[in-house]
Amino acid sequence: MDKLTQYRKIIKEILTGYQNIVPSASDDEAEQRLAFDEERDQYLWFRSGWQNKTRVRHITVYIRIKNGKIWVEEDWTDLGVVDDLLAAGIPATDIVLGFQPPDVRKHTNFAVA
Repeated sequence: MDKLTQYRKIIKEILTGYQNIVPSASDDEAEQRLAFDEERDQYLWFRSGWQNKTRVRHITVYIRIKNGKIWVEEDWTDLGVVDDLLAAGIPATDIVLGFQPPDVRKHTNFAVA
């Protein structure tokens, strides 16, 4: 399996696992949703719908693959998607903390871009 195919598979497995462990409240009409776009290499876990007559739209995790690296653009989990990517065997040199400003990334153990 080539690296890109492997990265896509790992990302989808991690996000699907996250979605499966989040319970829904009985009075909550908002749903946890996944959106995988392999053509553009965009992967989202988000919440959308209605809760107590209020519209809910919230991205929990947003990951993309660009130039052979995994860019973590959003991660609002308590679990830390980066830890799961590392545990799945993805090297830190192939992970970009896109939610960090570019001048801060060079001070991490992860890829700059």
